[in-house]
Amino acid sequence: MDEKNNLGFRLRHRKELMNNRSKVVDTSFVLSLVGIICNVFHYELVLGDVIIYDGAASTVLPIVITITTCFLVISIIMYNLIGIQLQLVTTGLDNWRLVINSNVIVKTLLEIIICSIHPIPYGNFTTPMLVFSPDIFIYETHQVPINAILSVLMFLRIYIIGRFLVVHSNLFRDTTVQSLGTLSKVNINAKFVFKALMSTMPGTILTCILVTTLIVNSWGVRMCEYYSFENSTVKSPAGSYLSAVWLIAVTFLTLGYGDIVPYSICGRVFAISTGMMGVGIMALCVAVLAKQLEQTRSEKYVHTFVQQINMDKIHRNAAADVVKQSMLIRRLRKLGYQHSCTDVIRHRRKLFSAIRTMYKSSYEKYRLRENVVGTVEIAKGVTEVFDIVEIIKDNQNRVNKRLENLETSSANIQKQLDEIRNVLQTNLR
Repeated sequence: MDEKNNLGFRLRHRKELMNNRSKVVDTSFVLSLVGIICNVFHYELVLGDVIIYDGAASTVLPIVITITTCFLVISIIMYNLIGIQLQLVTTGLDNWRLVINSNVIVKTLLEIIICSIHPIPYGNFTTPMLVFSPDIFIYETHQVPINAILSVLMFLRIYIIGRFLVVHSNLFRDTTVQSLGTLSKVNINAKFVFKALMSTMPGTILTCILVTTLIVNSWGVRMCEYYSFENSTVKSPAGSYLSAVWLIAVTFLTLGYGDIVPYSICGRVFAISTGMMGVGIMALCVAVLAKQLEQTRSEKYVHTFVQQINMDKIHRNAAADVVKQSMLIRRLRKLGYQHSCTDVIRHRRKLFSAIRTMYKSSYEKYRLRENVVGTVEIAKGVTEVFDIVEIIKDNQNRVNKRLENLETSSANIQKQLDEIRNVLQTNLR
């Protein structure tokens, strides 16, 4: 019991649990990808008429998917158990019931349900689904294979990719970051890692999300549209993969040409979710692009300095034009030209234009001067002034101490001189 309460033992045990959890997450990641790839490969062979769905050749991949799904569920349970052990070690508790609550139970059950979804081997069950018929423009009930729906829902396992990236992130594994997060009351979790990645490599993250959304939703729409009209004389235009990619792309970019539309309820759900994701990701892209195009402080200083030089040049030229046009108008007036004369009016117009340019350049220069001095610069200036004052105070204290030492030394010298004088006077007597 004393050994378990030891800080060194807890840290070593926590490190071992972190390593074990990383291995479990790696296993879950591989199993989920193998299951999804086998599922997609199986249905592509069936849709390409390479194999028959009810044939013997098409039973191998579903069995592989089932086996990987069973191991995936086991790995998910192990991941959550290790998480409970980590929480016990971190908090220093000795009973697992103290860290179990309804949120942990619901989260674990939800993960198990999501990861256990897969097509049923040796099963060709169907379920009714509403489909909008494009020829008679009403909703009809078509029989859709349950395995087709389950194969689409298998893509919910993609969340394990995010967990894989979080677990292998240096921010999540580093002990220093974990300690700083604990002291600062900051949770080093998936949200923190995602924000950190968005601040360091936003383009890569957004591109991965965009490509994943395009591939997954396109395949889901293709499956929904194909099997919704499998036994119908009317075929959906989004039943092919390229048409589904075009539909998802224009929906994701919020263009909505309307040349290809989904007719099944499942396909329309994919289209709605794609549009919502597109709006959010496009907003993030605009924010990232605006941040990348924003000038740094040094670049802003250089640009403002160049603009100030240009404004000074424009102001000098405008002042010279004012003097020039004023002298020309004065000369014309001396020669007897009236105010209504064409030459006088032309020079007066140039004079007024030069005056406006001069005032405008002065205003722009003043505005640029205000933009250069911001809150950060004022705070920096105040800090520098405060540092200078502190240095002056320290120097003044040193000077005062030296003066006190000089006064003490002078007093000691004077005292010694008085003693010497007294001794000399005593000897002379």
